[in-house]
Amino acid sequence: MKNTVQFKSCLKEKLNSYMELRESQGCQVLKIRHIFISLDQYLLKAGLSGHSLPPAVIDGWIASLPEKLSVNTVNIYISTYMQFARYLQSLGYDAFIPEKAIGSKNYSPYIFHEGDLVALIQAVDAMVFSASEKHRHNAACFSVMLRMYIGCGFRLNEIRLLKTKDVDLEYGIIHVRNAKGNRDRIVPMHETLEECVKIYSESGIPQKENLFFPSGTGTPISCSWIRDAFVKCIRYIGIEKPNLPKHSRNICLHCLRHSFAVAAFRRLDNNGLDMYDEIPVLSTYMGHENLYGTEHYLHMTTENSRDILDKVEEFNKGLFPEVLE
Repeated sequence: MKNTVQFKSCLKEKLNSYMELRESQGCQVLKIRHIFISLDQYLLKAGLSGHSLPPAVIDGWIASLPEKLSVNTVNIYISTYMQFARYLQSLGYDAFIPEKAIGSKNYSPYIFHEGDLVALIQAVDAMVFSASEKHRHNAACFSVMLRMYIGCGFRLNEIRLLKTKDVDLEYGIIHVRNAKGNRDRIVPMHETLEECVKIYSESGIPQKENLFFPSGTGTPISCSWIRDAFVKCIRYIGIEKPNLPKHSRNICLHCLRHSFAVAAFRRLDNNGLDMYDEIPVLSTYMGHENLYGTEHYLHMTTENSRDILDKVEEFNKGLFPEVLE
């Protein structure tokens, strides 16, 4: 193996042999090497001896990871370590395996209310005018993209990778193709959003044969640019989650999708509509694989929608009668 890392902890031999094994299996070890360097340095600093990895040590290593790392990145660290721990276990050593996803089970998305959304739109429009020449093109695209995320509850890539041919302004619909689970769907737009998208479509920015929201270089606008722009808008209007634990997931673009779902359920209830008729429609509109995927969104926002959640749970119970033994 062409591994130039000099591991120094008590597990240096095992780390080297594991890296060699992974490389022989076709793994690009350069992409995971920094994770094991981090682990090795922590084990060395902790003064660990022997080949066992107790829970306190691994929990300590995870807690020591830089605060700037997102929960997704931390989970990549944990997942990569878990494979190494299983390798150690196969050799007869005691290696603690933590839960894979930190922060996800107790994650509670921020639910944007109408006033928040109005302020968010104002913030993104202000960004267009204040952006440098280098970023003004992307900012102009994002001002329309954000309205679509708010108005239709789209996932990040459903709009980021949207093709011009899939925007039907004659009928006011968006064709979403190869979305999560390789599913396609048709999403109608509200007339006010449709008008905004129509004005944008006439700006000359959309590519006739490719992307509806191309970057200045003609490629898709990067996820990181979109997320950074969204964070700037959030900070601009002064919204934040207080007392966040380390590595906790903060307010993110996906919160708009949760907010859309909660607002839709709220309108259903306020208008006295029959959930047996409307919930399957909403589930299809949002591209959920099944009705439980839609219910999951409400489970994550019980403080905002406990009353609605009770009604949805009652609805789902009726779909699948209990099997009596």
